[in-house]
Amino acid sequence: MRAAWLVVLAALCAGLAACTLPPISTPTPRPTPTASPPPSPTPTPAPPTPTSDPTPDFGAIPDFAAGEIVSSLIDGLRVRQRPGIGAPISTGLLPLGAEMEVIMGPFPLDAFGWYLVADADPDEPEYEEGWVAAGYEPDAFLRATGRTADEGPYVASLAGRGDVEEGPIEIGSGDHAIRWIAADPERSGCSFAVSLTPPEGDPVAVIRATIGGGIDRGTLQPQTFDSLGVRGTVFATVASTCNWAMVIVRVPEPEPIPTASEAP
Repeated sequence: MRAAWLVVLAALCAGLAACTLPPISTPTPRPTPTASPPPSPTPTPAPPTPTSDPTPDFGAIPDFAAGEIVSSLIDGLRVRQRPGIGAPISTGLLPLGAEMEVIMGPFPLDAFGWYLVADADPDEPEYEEGWVAAGYEPDAFLRATGRTADEGPYVASLAGRGDVEEGPIEIGSGDHAIRWIAADPERSGCSFAVSLTPPEGDPVAVIRATIGGGIDRGTLQPQTFDSLGVRGTVFATVASTCNWAMVIVRVPEPEPIPTASEAP
């Protein structure tokens, strides 16, 4: 009797549990979250590489012949002892409109064309001669006046970058000289040679120079023309790996020295 009662009690408890306890459900698995890749940064454009200003065309240098009178188009033009932006200044700054007599050039150096000029202006500053930069068209530093020096000593002026032939040139009587200047644009050395050739003769070498890393200049003395027999009509030939300029000039006869009886 006691055992039967226990069986009934157990069945009753099981029924109550089924009525009051919720069914146990198996949870649905959630997908494992995948980490998103970090966004790629937007590339920053690199700044443009600065470039130096191009060297102006030397064909834009104002072209003047020896003996021309030119004037300054700017206020404060410098007259230097030799060509080059670092060369010493030989006199005060030239004002606007200052007049100069061209001796030789243009000689290209330091991205400028340079002229050797003589003072042709009665106003200050005073100087014998010096080098000035010519600038470039249409913003040149010098302009032609349309005048030339009276009775100038200039026979011919030449300038270039490499080989040039010029003529005919008349080497008359009296003393003559050649003034020249040359430089290597690469500052590593170059050669400069000048020959004078009569129309039906062989070339006569008058200048042979090897230029180092700087500027070289010189004067072919008057005695050379007679000693080499270079007179009359000639053609000048320049063979060079340099930048250069030269001028052939007549050398004035020295004034006679008065004797004791002529002295005042």
